[in-house]
Amino acid sequence: MTDYRVNVPELGRLIDKSAELEKKIEERVAAIEKRIDDLHVDWSGTGAAGHRRAHNERVAAVAEMRAALRTLHDKLRTAHEAYGWVGPANHGMWP
Repeated sequence: MTDYRVNVPELGRLIDKSAELEKKIEERVAAIEKRIDDLHVDWSGTGAAGHRRAHNERVAAVAEMRAALRTLHDKLRTAHEAYGWVGPANHGMWP
Protein backbone atom coordinates (compact mmCIF):
# COMPACT_ATOMS: atom_id res chain seq x y z
CA MET A 1 0.00 0.00 0.00
CA THR A 2 1.21 3.49 -0.81
CA ASP A 3 1.94 5.97 1.91
CA TYR A 4 -0.76 8.51 1.07
CA ARG A 5 -1.25 11.55 3.24
CA VAL A 6 -3.40 14.63 3.02
CA ASN A 7 -2.51 17.75 4.94
CA VAL A 8 -6.02 18.88 5.93
CA PRO A 9 -4.88 22.18 7.53
CA GLU A 10 -2.95 23.02 4.34
CA LEU A 11 -6.08 22.35 2.29
CA GLY A 12 -7.83 24.85 4.55
CA ARG A 13 -5.10 27.41 3.90
CA LEU A 14 -5.42 26.87 0.15
CA ILE A 15 -9.16 27.50 0.41
CA ASP A 16 -8.48 30.76 2.25
CA LYS A 17 -5.80 31.81 -0.25
CA SER A 18 -8.04 31.10 -3.23
CA ALA A 19 -10.77 33.25 -1.65
CA GLU A 20 -8.24 36.05 -1.04
CA LEU A 21 -7.07 35.85 -4.64
CA GLU A 22 -10.65 36.00 -5.90
CA LYS A 23 -11.26 39.14 -3.83
CA LYS A 24 -8.06 40.80 -5.10
CA ILE A 25 -8.98 40.01 -8.70
CA GLU A 26 -12.48 41.40 -8.18
CA GLU A 27 -11.11 44.62 -6.67
CA ARG A 28 -8.54 45.05 -9.44
CA VAL A 29 -11.09 44.44 -12.20
CA ALA A 30 -13.43 47.02 -10.63
CA ALA A 31 -10.60 49.58 -10.49
CA ILE A 32 -9.64 48.92 -14.11
CA GLU A 33 -13.27 49.15 -15.23
CA LYS A 34 -13.56 52.56 -13.59
CA ARG A 35 -10.40 53.81 -15.27
CA ILE A 36 -11.54 52.53 -18.66
CA ASP A 37 -14.97 54.12 -18.25
CA ASP A 38 -13.35 57.42 -17.20
CA LEU A 39 -11.00 57.28 -20.17
CA HIS A 40 -13.81 56.71 -22.65
CA VAL A 41 -15.83 59.70 -21.42
CA ASP A 42 -13.59 61.96 -23.53
CA TRP A 43 -12.17 59.49 -26.04
CA SER A 44 -13.96 58.38 -29.17
CA GLY A 45 -13.15 57.19 -32.65
CA THR A 46 -11.43 54.18 -34.13
CA GLY A 47 -8.69 54.02 -31.51
CA ALA A 48 -11.19 54.18 -28.67
CA ALA A 49 -13.35 51.49 -30.27
CA GLY A 50 -10.32 49.22 -30.71
CA HIS A 51 -9.27 49.85 -27.15
CA ARG A 52 -12.75 48.99 -25.88
CA ARG A 53 -12.80 45.76 -27.92
CA ALA A 54 -9.40 44.73 -26.57
CA HIS A 55 -10.50 45.57 -23.05
CA ASN A 56 -13.68 43.51 -23.45
CA GLU A 57 -11.58 40.54 -24.62
CA ARG A 58 -9.41 40.84 -21.52
CA VAL A 59 -12.48 41.08 -19.30
CA ALA A 60 -13.84 37.89 -20.88
CA ALA A 61 -10.51 36.13 -20.27
CA VAL A 62 -10.50 37.26 -16.64
CA ALA A 63 -14.06 35.96 -16.26
CA GLU A 64 -12.88 32.54 -17.48
CA MET A 65 -10.00 32.63 -15.03
CA ARG A 66 -12.32 33.57 -12.17
CA ALA A 67 -14.68 30.73 -13.07
CA ALA A 68 -11.75 28.30 -13.01
CA LEU A 69 -10.63 29.71 -9.66
CA ARG A 70 -14.15 29.24 -8.25
CA THR A 71 -14.12 25.63 -9.50
CA LEU A 72 -10.75 25.08 -7.81
CA HIS A 73 -12.07 26.67 -4.62
CA ASP A 74 -15.11 24.36 -4.65
CA LYS A 75 -12.95 21.28 -5.28
CA LEU A 76 -10.59 22.25 -2.45
CA ARG A 77 -13.54 22.72 -0.10
CA THR A 78 -14.97 19.32 -1.08
CA ALA A 79 -11.59 17.66 -0.51
CA HIS A 80 -11.17 19.43 2.81
CA GLU A 81 -14.58 18.28 4.01
CA ALA A 82 -14.04 14.71 2.79
CA TYR A 83 -10.56 14.29 4.23
CA GLY A 84 -11.57 16.07 7.41
CA TRP A 85 -13.91 13.25 8.38
CA VAL A 86 -12.42 10.23 6.59
CA GLY A 87 -9.36 10.01 8.85
CA PRO A 88 -11.31 9.93 12.11
CA ALA A 89 -13.87 7.57 10.54
CA ASN A 90 -11.15 5.14 9.42
CA HIS A 91 -9.40 5.39 12.77
CA GLY A 92 -12.67 4.61 14.53
CA MET A 93 -13.14 1.44 12.48
CA TRP A 94 -9.86 -0.13 13.58
CA PRO A 95 -9.22 -0.93 17.22
